[in-house]
Amino acid sequence: MSHDGQASFVPQNIGILLTLVFFIYVLLSAMFFTFLVRYITGKLSAERVPTVVSIVALTVASLPTGLIPIDVFVVGYMKNSSGQFQPWASDMRDRHDFSTTLLSAYYASYIATLFITFVIIPLAFFFHKTETASSGRSRQNVLPALCYTGLSLVILVVLLAIGGVVPTRDLPTPNSTLEDQFRNMVEDLKTSELEDMFSFALSIIRIVGITLITAYVGVGMVLGPITHIRGYPDPRTELACVRNRRIGIEREISDIQQTRVRMSPGVHQLPRSEAIRLLSLEHEDLDLREREEQLKETIKHWLSPFVMVCRPTQICAGIVGLLVGLLIFVSLFMTNILRAMYSFGESVGYLMPTVEVLNPLDRFALFIQRVFPLDFIVLIFLVTFMILAATSGFQKMGIGIPWIKTYNISPWKTKSRSLLVFTANLVLILLAVDVLLLALLPQYTTYSSQHYVACAENKSLAYPPLPTPLPDSAIQGEALVLSRGTRDGECSETVVIPCDWTAPEDQCVMTRIAVLWARVCYKTWYFGAIFYCITWIFLIVIILEGCVATFRPQHTSSSVTILPDLESS
Repeated sequence: MSHDGQASFVPQNIGILLTLVFFIYVLLSAMFFTFLVRYITGKLSAERVPTVVSIVALTVASLPTGLIPIDVFVVGYMKNSSGQFQPWASDMRDRHDFSTTLLSAYYASYIATLFITFVIIPLAFFFHKTETASSGRSRQNVLPALCYTGLSLVILVVLLAIGGVVPTRDLPTPNSTLEDQFRNMVEDLKTSELEDMFSFALSIIRIVGITLITAYVGVGMVLGPITHIRGYPDPRTELACVRNRRIGIEREISDIQQTRVRMSPGVHQLPRSEAIRLLSLEHEDLDLREREEQLKETIKHWLSPFVMVCRPTQICAGIVGLLVGLLIFVSLFMTNILRAMYSFGESVGYLMPTVEVLNPLDRFALFIQRVFPLDFIVLIFLVTFMILAATSGFQKMGIGIPWIKTYNISPWKTKSRSLLVFTANLVLILLAVDVLLLALLPQYTTYSSQHYVACAENKSLAYPPLPTPLPDSAIQGEALVLSRGTRDGECSETVVIPCDWTAPEDQCVMTRIAVLWARVCYKTWYFGAIFYCITWIFLIVIILEGCVATFRPQHTSSSVTILPDLESS
């Protein structure tokens, strides 16, 4: 393909292709979240409004994540494998236009997500005060719902207002340490007051999201795969146990009632201990009766005969989940170690100028980036894995303040208000996943596969350079060849190496998601430091939950992991 063809090909055809890919991503996200919500609520008990609100909210919250691989692709395709800008990106103004378009898309998706979080979800939540409200009582809930939604908006406005008055770091001054560290980002660090306000509010919300990731994803990453490997109770065996327990309870109730009959005529009430025992037995019998009906429906389900056939699939899924969780753990651990050793320190939010050693996940993402959209698929798989892990964590621990379970999340039995609380928490997690991906894939999400030409005597390769997603076949073979001669009268030998913060000015372009996070860490360093500390806590939670899940005896109750009971679907 000629350079002239590429110059006209990229702005038109590639733009259409990326738009189509993003549209397919949105469609698949909507389908996935529809399945997830139906799995949580069930087909018959789900109310229409909370179900639709949850599906729309989760789909909108996933938009920023879908923009990341597109952002990475555009940045990587700006250069060829020899470290030169493509003809269509050779002009700095064209690169700026592409970057501005992506930045606007990020802001639009974040604004839509915050609108869903602070307006739509609270409105639906407070409108459904009861699970079975008549139309008349529903109309009475409108005004209180609007009032509580207004309070939610006030919270968002307060966060924005605080962001407007909190002092931020000024741009680097000439001949300063910060000017040397951020010399290639001075223009990117320039923001308006409105952007600073929005960034502050979004960072506060992301702290809540990364905390939820630590608590729920850390548990679900371990609990879900291990439960899949261990297996789930056979519904027929559990049904027999439930029936035997009900027979015992009925005998105890009968004995207590016989005691009442044998009481003297002047005594009309049972002793307090007996009355409490009778009430407890009646409640337990009611719960067991409901469980018995559920198990009968499960056994009669058309998928029930295939349970034993699906068992090997469950084991394979559990093994794959453990391997993915281990890969995430090792990659994040390596990144945190590298940040402790090579970053700018807590004063700049532990930003790392150079990735000295690629972690396994980062290396794999750069490798498969040769063929678009394989990296897109892998990135979405990682996010999906975290969503499923979070769902497992919610089912295991419930949702509420520490040590008090307020809302239960159970497959096919989650009520409307619990569903909306689950949705709100998952939206916050999706807002924080972007920052976690920057830690898991530092090189991939910052500079993609970009390379630049440097003096061989001043640079050494930390890892083999990889080709761009769509390499120029005419020059791909020259990518790794040292060129001898002079370059600007300074170098007698040059080499092509991956981009980092030490690259010469205007030689590398950062992704917009990395620029947004760099602004946060530079202007409000404490957010970067907080996120760095929380990622260490996340790793500790994974280790602790792994120890607990390994030595905890298997329960005979219903499963608490996502997608466990295929026979009940």
